[in-house]
Amino acid sequence: MYNDKLVIGIITASACQSEQRQLLDGIISQAQKAGAITVILSNIYNSSEYYAKIEIENKIYELISSKKIDGLILTAESFLNDDLKSYIFKKISSRNDIPVVISGYNMPGYTCINNDIHSDFENLVKHLVEAHGFTDIDLLTGQKNVDTSHERKEGYKKVLTSNGIPYDESKVIYGDFWMSSGEALAWEYINGERRLPQAIVCANDYMAFGLLDTFLENGISVPDDVTVVGYEFIGERFYHAPILTTYQRNRRAVGKQAFNLLWEKMTGKTTESVSIDGKIIYGSSCTCKIDNNMLSRELQAIRREQYYSQLNLVGNFEQELTLCRSISDYIRILQQFTYLIRDINGVHLCLYENWCSSDLSTSSDNNNSDTMIYYRVITRYPSSDEPVFFNKYELFPDEVSIEINGTVFYLCPIFFSGRDIGYFILQYDKPDGYDIIFRDWIKIAASALESLRMRNDITTLLESRNLSEHHDSVTGLYNETGLKNELIRTLNAASPEDNVSMIVIRSELFTDNTSLDRQSTSVRIDMEIAENLKSETLRKDTFCAKIADKLYLFCSVGSFDEKYEQLVCDRLSTLISHSPIYSENCSTDSLVVCSLTTSVSEFNFSSVLKSLRESLNEQISRLSDIRKHQNYSDYLRLRNELYLNPQKEWNAQTSCRDFRLSYGHFRATYKELFDISFHQDVIRSRISYAKYLLLTTALSLTSIAYKCGYEDEKYFMRQFRQLSGVTPNAFRSKE
Repeated sequence: MYNDKLVIGIITASACQSEQRQLLDGIISQAQKAGAITVILSNIYNSSEYYAKIEIENKIYELISSKKIDGLILTAESFLNDDLKSYIFKKISSRNDIPVVISGYNMPGYTCINNDIHSDFENLVKHLVEAHGFTDIDLLTGQKNVDTSHERKEGYKKVLTSNGIPYDESKVIYGDFWMSSGEALAWEYINGERRLPQAIVCANDYMAFGLLDTFLENGISVPDDVTVVGYEFIGERFYHAPILTTYQRNRRAVGKQAFNLLWEKMTGKTTESVSIDGKIIYGSSCTCKIDNNMLSRELQAIRREQYYSQLNLVGNFEQELTLCRSISDYIRILQQFTYLIRDINGVHLCLYENWCSSDLSTSSDNNNSDTMIYYRVITRYPSSDEPVFFNKYELFPDEVSIEINGTVFYLCPIFFSGRDIGYFILQYDKPDGYDIIFRDWIKIAASALESLRMRNDITTLLESRNLSEHHDSVTGLYNETGLKNELIRTLNAASPEDNVSMIVIRSELFTDNTSLDRQSTSVRIDMEIAENLKSETLRKDTFCAKIADKLYLFCSVGSFDEKYEQLVCDRLSTLISHSPIYSENCSTDSLVVCSLTTSVSEFNFSSVLKSLRESLNEQISRLSDIRKHQNYSDYLRLRNELYLNPQKEWNAQTSCRDFRLSYGHFRATYKELFDISFHQDVIRSRISYAKYLLLTTALSLTSIAYKCGYEDEKYFMRQFRQLSGVTPNAFRSKE
């Protein structure tokens, strides 16, 4: 639930297809009347076969698990791949904490709704029999092993038998719901393999279009020689001749009723029942009078689609994205070309935190963090351009505007060649959605992200380094595999009473490292951090590793307690944050350290690492929330300066004048943002720098105290112990 608004999750496939858009229109229109937020999860291609390069798009359905969703509607018939459909059903079954309604499929134990296809076909065939007087009618239906194919057949059969027309099984032809089936049947008539009847009923419009096109090319006149009718009304009749007479399933009404059923379950409020009866849409493939009003609406829709298609064709979106050197360049160009997406109110970009790393998830190996980075592309309301970190199961951060009741969000997967990158969020304020042209837009956008990643891929730049598969190619540290191997060897020789300490370090937060100009600096920072970690591994059975981009692990095995863990965390944080390159290029909020100590007997690498990652994500999320404060950047600039120059005489009264704020307001805001008073932070900055000097120099305590702004060595030592819990000499010791 967002801001007391209920969130309706819609699980569909190929949301850009006309059939799904009709269904979604009905659901969304009712949701907007109720003031609910609609979140639509959909793949882009919806392949019926398994293709490894695009199967990764279906990871978008992991978000079914989001606790932000208060109720679900599954449009089951939209899924073409049986394995994917089974996966979706399994995910739906796991959500026994919320109500679920399923459209287009009867699933035991769930509220299900669908058009009465049997009744629809009765009405369609009845029209041919009663209005036209036909008695010789063929049926082209779908695959023989598909239930809905037989529903169509039974409706056809019932009308024939009830009107005294003999039913002939040979006049039922099984196809595949695509144009090729219509083309194949047309050739059977043309070649004389099958006698041409008075009328042909097609199980959907696509098969009817295949018939019409082939008849037209081979001199068979419709409707003079034969009448052809379709089913579904997909809205593409202008591309075929003659204009098809078809039956419109009332998908919009099904969508409305699906929402009503869900809403009753969610709120207990009774809703008005919606009639889901369909109707015949008259064209010129039978001799009835054509519906010109419907034709006019179809033509307007086609012209609109062609207009946006032309915009995408002649625009230089792809060329401009090719020139991107950083994620900020990328966002700027997206902003220039969002006009190519029809009727959009907002575009938001959500990328995996490690999207730019070479270890990002593939269909067979999931290395994705649950942490996402949000970037604003366009919004109706003014908002910050600062990136925001959030957990993907939150769906989107608060920065995505949800002030308006009935907001519609489409979450569209971004992927490239089997790599899951993240998702775009398209935002609408009316019952609408993207069309098939959007496929090209998002494909170009995904390709550009991959190009940017490859251009900045440090691993690619350092391919010549012949390091083993157990080491990181940039720093020479162990990678995750190498570290695990070392730990296994060490744990086998350890005592059950020994402990294992694992410390995870995330560096360079809130820093755009995708710029080519930034890459050399980022490499130097990586090397600097590696040297700092190595300097702390002189103790026996202590190891360090780089397990992902900007993510490091420090592990120790031995007889020690949590105080040791805290001391090591302190030493590592000090070394990294005060290192010359890091401190010059990264802010004081860019480093997060989490730790966990457990006994050897209870240690499990995967579970400990998972727990540490969760703690890390919580801290990052908290920092991200703090950064939303309107004056945060100004206060952070001051704090960075404070930690870079701790020896200066700092006082709050002087600093608050620079902000043109009252003394009290400045002090209160500073403590609110950094959870420490300005005065105490001055002391902390001095002690922090003293720790760095203790670890990296042989300076005497007197010299260190002086360099940190202390004239009294004893006062320095007293404050050091108060803040650190140990004496300066104990902190300096590596024992």
